[in-house]
Amino acid sequence: MRRVTRTRIAIVLLVGLVGASPHGALGQSNYQFGLTIGGTWVNTASPQARSGGYLSFQGGALLRRQLLGPLSAQAELSLAQRGVEISGPDGGSIQYGAGYLQLPLLAYVEAPVGGSVAVHAEAGGYAALKIFERQTPGGDVNASFDAGPSFFRRVDTGMMVGGGATVTVAQQRLNLTLRREWGVPDVAQTVGTQPFAEAPFPDEAEIRAWVLMLRVGL
Repeated sequence: MRRVTRTRIAIVLLVGLVGASPHGALGQSNYQFGLTIGGTWVNTASPQARSGGYLSFQGGALLRRQLLGPLSAQAELSLAQRGVEISGPDGGSIQYGAGYLQLPLLAYVEAPVGGSVAVHAEAGGYAALKIFERQTPGGDVNASFDAGPSFFRRVDTGMMVGGGATVTVAQQRLNLTLRREWGVPDVAQTVGTQPFAEAPFPDEAEIRAWVLMLRVGL
């Protein structure tokens, strides 16, 4: 059921992305607005846990303002799913997930390489506010999901760096970006009694993610 929900979210974001397809500027040529959708491989840095990653989705909008030559400032607002999969001793697992409202602020540099193709790089930081949590069983873990505790702290911050290419097709710019994210603080919430004893949430966890994004309108 949880996997179906994530798939539905991805479909809705994709329909909105293609349907909106914003073009050009916001009144001035040095401002650009776009929509994004991405697949994300999420994990945490949890040294004491049997942790692994899993695939999730994210999507949102961004605003870019040209500063000087190829250099621009880029602000984003995304719904980003983050989490970790913890394996139990007998082969089962629990996916601990959280949805964050993420606000990255990045420096963006773009350079043409010929024809309708340009390459770019971006780097900066982000702040994120948690808006929901979920837990999904995998394998043979025996788990009841009447769990009351919150496993992730409310706020996360971190760094990100990425790069990719932009190609123009039928007068529409399509931007593909691969990005790596590192959460800085420990986001593990202190939990008195772990409700999933076979695959407990770690005492320490820093968010990690690989994000592959498609951007339209930039």
